[in-house]
Amino acid sequence: MSHHFLDVAGLCFAYPDGTEALNGVSFRLEHGESVGLVGANGAGKSTMLLALAGLVLPSGGTVNVGGTILARNTVGEIRKRMGFVFQDPEDQLFMPTVFDDVAFGPLNQGLSVPEVSSRVRESLEGVGAAHLSERPTYRLSGGEKRAVAIATVLSMLPDILVMDEPSSGLDPKGRRLLIQLLKKFTHTRLVATHDLDLVMEACSRTIVLHEGKVAADGASREIFENAALLERCHLEPPLCMQGKC
Repeated sequence: MSHHFLDVAGLCFAYPDGTEALNGVSFRLEHGESVGLVGANGAGKSTMLLALAGLVLPSGGTVNVGGTILARNTVGEIRKRMGFVFQDPEDQLFMPTVFDDVAFGPLNQGLSVPEVSSRVRESLEGVGAAHLSERPTYRLSGGEKRAVAIATVLSMLPDILVMDEPSSGLDPKGRRLLIQLLKKFTHTRLVATHDLDLVMEACSRTIVLHEGKVAADGASREIFENAALLERCHLEPPLCMQGKC
């Protein structure tokens, strides 16, 4: 059986003031699926991503990552299996050069220097950034930083890739390169975003969150053709379905 799955069942989370952010969220991602996670501001997307990565612990329900159940004593294992790409790549880039940033994770996994070098090379090649290896990270464009941030996660060989607003701040060229990257990945991936056109291009399936619950889960085109659903969840159809692209 593949370990590249994510099974979420009855996930709940409430903030200390009693605000309920997640209320019984359930879904399953299978090996190799590319799934978009969409919803209006306040729908619960960011909280759910934090819960999946063990950055906050849910108050109810379960998160099963490839057979490992999220708990206080399994957070470390969960984070090995799930690669989390933050909304701001600056949160993941802190070493002197691109090579050093991408090597940081594998080095902390205890790999040998040759193994680390191989991981770095393969990861940077995978995101089209091999030529940036010796570049200081402060000299990268927004799109380059995004690609390198993804490479820092890929170098650790996660089973599942989770991305928070990956197209945020990118220019049109950077966004196009990101979509190309997402299309060629073989990882199981969950992409939380307000960029519904990106979801249409890169994700065959879409989960809609509304008020902390799953309002819909299905084929992306079918989701975005459901005008009543989009209206209820305060979403607009992708521009490409409005004849604006």
